Amino acid sequence: MRKLILAAALLLMIPALTPAQEGDHPYRGQGYLFFGLGAGTGAPSSAFFEHVGGGGEGFLYKGLAFGGEVDYAHSGKHYDFSQAWIGSVDFSYHLGRHAPPGKIDPFLLGGFSVVGPTEAGNGRGAPAGNFGGGANWWLGEHAALRFEFRDVVGGSTFWPYDHVLSFRVGVTFR
Repeated sequence: MRKLILAAALLLMIPALTPAQEGDHPYRGQGYLFFGLGAGTGAPSSAFFEHVGGGGEGFLYKGLAFGGEVDYAHSGKHYDFSQAWIGSVDFSYHLGRHAPPGKIDPFLLGGFSVVGPTEAGNGRGAPAGNFGGGANWWLGEHAALRFEFRDVVGGSTFWPYDHVLSFRVGVTFR
């Protein structure tokens, strides 16, 4: 019976002997999905765009992050261009990286993009840049609403627009 009591006491002491985990878990990355509406400018006439896509980013130091995304853009106008894939790699800075539920995490971003056709034979991709900003409104520990404004600059060898401006709404998860 003494051995059983000793074994039970040692078993109960194991959690006290192990190091505790950090209370404020430092998330190392996050992902997001979005839907966006926007317009292309700089062509003979502007075009209305719809975007859908997603991406992710990993934190490098404090609020500085590096990430990538892919989105599908569709225009209602019937030029040579009516739909495209846009791939981007970006640096971003989150001012409220560890925002708790109910708080807002504003961010700024910018990077390099490639605008390309959705089907083979519809032209070649073209380089572009992008910049913008927005905010994540954390509704829970792992989920937020994402609001973002983005400007894709360039890509004019593929589509006839100097800028494609879009407002995006989506979800972020960590």
